[in-house]
Amino acid sequence: MNFKQATCFLDSLINYERTASPYYDFKLERFRNLLKDLGNPQEKLKNVILVAGTKGKGSVCHFLESALDNCGLRTGHFTKPHLFSVCERVRVSKQPIGKIDFARLIAKIKSKVIKHKCTYFEAITALAFLYFLENDLDYTILEVGLGGRLDSTNVTEPIVSVITRIGLDHTEVLGDSISKIASEKSAIIHNQAYVVCSQQRPMALKIIKKRVLETDSKLFLMGRDLKIENEKVSIEGCRFTAKLDNKRVNFDIPVLGRHQIENAATGLGVLQRLMAFDKRINWDRIIQGFKQVKIPARCQIVRDKPMIIVDVAHNPDSALALAETIQEILVKDVTLIFGASKEKLVKEMLKILSPITKRVILTRAKSPRAYDPKDLAELIEPYSISFQLTKSVKEAIGEMVKTTSKDELVVITGSFYVAGEALKFIKAKI
Repeated sequence: MNFKQATCFLDSLINYERTASPYYDFKLERFRNLLKDLGNPQEKLKNVILVAGTKGKGSVCHFLESALDNCGLRTGHFTKPHLFSVCERVRVSKQPIGKIDFARLIAKIKSKVIKHKCTYFEAITALAFLYFLENDLDYTILEVGLGGRLDSTNVTEPIVSVITRIGLDHTEVLGDSISKIASEKSAIIHNQAYVVCSQQRPMALKIIKKRVLETDSKLFLMGRDLKIENEKVSIEGCRFTAKLDNKRVNFDIPVLGRHQIENAATGLGVLQRLMAFDKRINWDRIIQGFKQVKIPARCQIVRDKPMIIVDVAHNPDSALALAETIQEILVKDVTLIFGASKEKLVKEMLKILSPITKRVILTRAKSPRAYDPKDLAELIEPYSISFQLTKSVKEAIGEMVKTTSKDELVVITGSFYVAGEALKFIKAKI
C-alpha cells in the first residue's frame, strides 16, 4: 500500500469532521475492540497528557511539545484537524510522520478497521498509538478530537488531564449549553487524576470541580494556583511573568494575541507538575522552548503590504480572541475573507467580527460541510458591511489582491479548511 492508497482508504471511512452525525453514533466500544485486536497499544503509551477544551487546546499542545523538546525529551503529538496533509496529525519530536510509515501502518490496521467498522478519526488515532510506541517516547501529548467522554483519545490513562477554556461549539453534538459541554469535556478526568484547568466561565468551573471531587482528583487552576503579571502584547508576540509557588518566571512567546498568554500559562501548569518527578525539565529550558514555539494558522502573519493574517477561529470564543487581537495590536481597516462550516455558530461569529470589518469577501472551502456563501450573505446583511461572494478560497484571495490597498489588513478565517486552503494558495501564488 502506498500513501495515496492509504488516504483513499481513510477517505472511504465515515468522517464526522466532514459530515454531521447524531451523538448516539459515537461509541468507544468499537474502538476499544479495534485496540484489543492491535494489542492494546493505548495501555503502553508513556506519560500521556490529554488536552480537551473548546478554545486553545491546540496551542497548549504546541507549547508543551516545544518546551519538552527543548528539554531534550522525545515527544509524540496527536492533533486534529490538519491544514495541508493528514501526516501533520501525528508528530514525533515536532516532525510529522512520513508518508511511507503512514501507509505502512494503515496497511497494518486496515482489515481490523473494516472488521470493527471504525471511523476516519478512530483509524488515525489507532495509527498514532502504534507509531508512538515504535518511537520510544518520553511524553505523549494527545489533543481530544470532539468533546471528551466518547472521544477516541479518552481510552488512555493520562498522567495529566488538561481542560482549556470551554465555550459553545459543536452544540448539535455536545449540547446547547455550557454545562452540557463542560460535562462532556470534564469526562477526561479519570479517578485520582491530576487536572490542569484554564480559567473558565462559572458554570463550566462548577461542573469541572464536581467531576474532580467525584473522581478524587487534584485540581490545578489558572488564576488561583498560577497567576500572570506584567502582560505585554505587540506585533512581535507576548511577554508575561508567571507567578507560582512564590516564584516569578519571565516568558517571551513569538505568537500573536493576549489569549496566547492564557494558553502558555495552562501549559506551564502541566510542566510544573512534570517537574515534580522529572528532573530533566527545568525553567531555563522551558523558557527557551516557549521562545521557539510555532503555532500555524493562529493569528499567523503570512504576508506584509497588505498584511495578511490567517486564523482558524471557528467558534464565538475564538472569533472574540481574534477580534480583540486586531483591535489591540493591528489597528487597521480590515478586509475579512470568511468561510465557515455548517452547524457552527456562524451568526454569533459574524456579530463579533463585523464591528472591526470594513468589507467581507464570503467564500467556501472544498468541504461538504461548507456554508454556501449565499447563505452567509443573509447573515452579514444586517451589519451594513460591503460584501461580495466567491466560489472558492482561491477566488476570494484573487479578489482581495485586486481590491485591497497596501495599508489595509486582510484577515482570513472561519474554519480550519478555509485557513488550510488559504495558506497553501498564498505560499504558492502570492
